[in-house]
Amino acid sequence: MAERIGVYLTCEGLGDCLFAIPVLKSLLKNWGEPITLDIFTHHPDLFRNSPYVKTASPIGDGTALQLYASSRRVIKMFDTEWCHHQKIDTFDFMSIPLRLGTLDFDEKQLEYFPLEADQAERFDVVLNTSQTWITRSWPHESWQRLADRILEQGHSVAVIGKDSYSQADRLMKTSRPLAGCTDLTNRQSIDQAFHTINRCRLFVSGQNGLSVLAGATDAEIVVLGSSIAWSHRAIYRQGNPMHRITYATGHCDSYCGASGQCRKNGSREQFDCVPGYAAVEQAVMARLSAWKSLTAG
Repeated sequence: MAERIGVYLTCEGLGDCLFAIPVLKSLLKNWGEPITLDIFTHHPDLFRNSPYVKTASPIGDGTALQLYASSRRVIKMFDTEWCHHQKIDTFDFMSIPLRLGTLDFDEKQLEYFPLEADQAERFDVVLNTSQTWITRSWPHESWQRLADRILEQGHSVAVIGKDSYSQADRLMKTSRPLAGCTDLTNRQSIDQAFHTINRCRLFVSGQNGLSVLAGATDAEIVVLGSSIAWSHRAIYRQGNPMHRITYATGHCDSYCGASGQCRKNGSREQFDCVPGYAAVEQAVMARLSAWKSLTAG
């Protein structure tokens, strides 16, 4: 019989948990003998329909995990003691300590397995106005200006996202609606957010969990910012980290992790890694123009 092994996935972030799914797939493939995985995580719903795990349980106060560990082997994923995870590709950060080595591009294909049936509406453009750290957030007035520009082109636009408090980051993360756009903020489950992104022509977001979730779809994506090097959070699809994705970056190409003051320009209000409005509008309009040309042809 296959050995039952517990996986203790320590990360709290939605995006980090999604990166774990391909690593679990590789773990099953390369263990060397048949195994069955039971995962303990802060986001069990992400894994309940996954073919790579038998059960998905919340970490909670750790009691269930301790009871499991008393009779079965448990391996730890997302071990922050061996390396600073923001300095390495997230897939490799999880796979190397498991003795899997680095995964190839095909193995890094992001996947998601929703539990809920698709009930989403179809929109041309879906925006995620998430406000988190200053280096990963775009001003609300800039989001509104971009939405107005897209609406002027005759496209339908929806805004998605959910307010949540991160215990690990000690940070309230918010997503605000935009005038003239369909407001889906704080109204969707992760499954329906996935379906909404999957149906749209273009998804625009900062670097966050939903930008990673979008990597499990074939939607065209524009990601704002460069506070984390894109190669450390690469969205691999069809073995290609640049497949149907555009990164609208600022004027800094190195990640420093600063949040109180920009180390490049000394400002506490303007961070060079955050893109200006013109760069984002140009990226978005280029993708919409390409789509128009394709459909017209």
